[in-house]
Amino acid sequence: MTIVISCEDSARFLSLVPHVTRCTPRDSLVLVPFADRRTVGAMRVDLPGPLHAEHPGYAEFAATVVGNVCQVTVANRVAVVVYTDDPYRDATGRIARAALVDSVLRRLEGCDLEIVEALCVAADGWGSYLEPDGPYAGHPLDRIRPEDIPVGDGEPPLGDQAAGSELPASDLAERERVGRALAGAAVGLDDGRLTERIEDALAWDPAALHPQDAAELILVLDRPATRDVALTQWCGGLAEGRAAQRWQLAWSRGEAPALDGPLRLAGEGPRPDPERLQRALDLARRLAACAPRPRRAGPLAAAAWLAWALGNSTHAAHYVDLVRELDPDHGLADIIATMITAAYLPAWAYDRPIPGPPPKNRAERRRWAKSRRDEARRGRPT
Repeated sequence: MTIVISCEDSARFLSLVPHVTRCTPRDSLVLVPFADRRTVGAMRVDLPGPLHAEHPGYAEFAATVVGNVCQVTVANRVAVVVYTDDPYRDATGRIARAALVDSVLRRLEGCDLEIVEALCVAADGWGSYLEPDGPYAGHPLDRIRPEDIPVGDGEPPLGDQAAGSELPASDLAERERVGRALAGAAVGLDDGRLTERIEDALAWDPAALHPQDAAELILVLDRPATRDVALTQWCGGLAEGRAAQRWQLAWSRGEAPALDGPLRLAGEGPRPDPERLQRALDLARRLAACAPRPRRAGPLAAAAWLAWALGNSTHAAHYVDLVRELDPDHGLADIIATMITAAYLPAWAYDRPIPGPPPKNRAERRRWAKSRRDEARRGRPT
């Protein structure tokens, strides 16, 4: 989402943040990069545990999160927001988490990123780290009103970053029907209609899956080779899915051909269509809910990867935990967990063309023009 900032005060900006992050953050640090006055996304990370002001852990944390923001090449300004359940003032009288924010601000300044604002939203008030002598208990929280900000057609998300990760409901009768269908289902890597089935699945209504359709797709996601074809295709389109199928077939014959296209599972390639990925995620979550327990790990791992690809590592980590309850040694779940721990994001997460009309500043205008040319060369996924 891109929002043109026209805030007259920080309360209005804080009312915008849930629209940008797609959640109401809790115990979080949020960095909002800007291209001049326009947001180019947001990055939310869990707050680290409290440390003393000079502890090296804060510097390491700041280096990681700011390093990720620096990869958004069009960003030249950043706003920082801390969300905490702690009181606004800590035992020393400083604003909550001030030592952590000091480390982040120093790192931003070292990277020549202009600081738009640095704010704290605590349990009993909010205020600015850049104005520490403001009201001792902070400003009233009721001044932050996301529901008053006209952004898009939907209501602001009220849940925190974990909301919405629950699997859809499924009863025993449905799981038994899918289990019976699985007993007679057969989908192989050499199936000539594999990629067509994977593509057709995006048009299905997840709430009204036919047991046979569900069973066949559960099989696809339960086997690494066919699962990788599906994830690649949902990310990059039918042509990439067919290329992935050819590569997997060659590999299964003992050949080692060069990969024809980006390695999507590692987050390579142009930005996918987020609506397409979201449809795939909704489908994978529904399949995980209706699959018999022995077959649930595959759809859950696919859901974890799709959530990660969409930039929602919190949900991805939740699905990884569910996979590990079923299969502690699941390969894809281990890979996703490693990427989350390392704060590794898909390359397309940083691919943010400067929105809107050309800026007036000459240097910024050249960068804006280059971003548009790069976007045109990359094209959009099918």
